[in-house]
Amino acid sequence: METAHEEIRRLEYERREHSETFRNTSEADTVTRVHLQEEMDRRTARIRELQEQRPLGFLARWGLRAAAAGAAWCAFQVGPWWSRALLGALGLALAFLSLG
Repeated sequence: METAHEEIRRLEYERREHSETFRNTSEADTVTRVHLQEEMDRRTARIRELQEQRPLGFLARWGLRAAAAGAAWCAFQVGPWWSRALLGALGLALAFLSLG
């Protein structure tokens, strides 16, 4: 599986290849030029999408882990079984979100 950085590099390379082909294609061949332009636009959109995805920062991850630990601790402190289950599920969800 590719990382986001590797995928961006691959998409930029493919976009440059399509750009070169686009430049070398005759202006009379509109079907090919439109297809190449669509391919370049699709890759540009995917690159932008990947660049907008930012992983959680250090403090955010540790904040979620602390909240998960707090929810787990509170689960042992409350009485009703349903509140224990709810706090346990909240702790698991927060722990999962802290992974990145």
